[in-house]
Amino acid sequence: MKGLVVLGTLLALLAFPLIVEAADTTVEVGHNRLEPAEITIGIGAKVAFHNQDEMPGGHTIVADDGSFESPPLAKDDSWSREFTEPGTYKYHIKEHPDAKGKIIVK
Repeated sequence: MKGLVVLGTLLALLAFPLIVEAADTTVEVGHNRLEPAEITIGIGAKVAFHNQDEMPGGHTIVADDGSFESPPLAKDDSWSREFTEPGTYKYHIKEHPDAKGKIIVK
């Protein structure tokens, strides 16, 4: 019986990171920065991009492969996208191409 309790506890601990990874996440956007620059989420989770800085015309989030693009985000604006397919999604800020990010969907 004690072995079953230990096994059950271990299985629960192994499952816990999957629950944490599935949570929705916010990426803070600014001049030449994305924080965090790399995230891991579960299938079906949403990523919100929140612009913290002023930028004439706003900041636009663009997938490197063209699979998504946000509208221009003014200061304090947010835009969200749900990720329903596993994979790695690389993106950048259109107005600051060197500000790169990566979303890993498991």
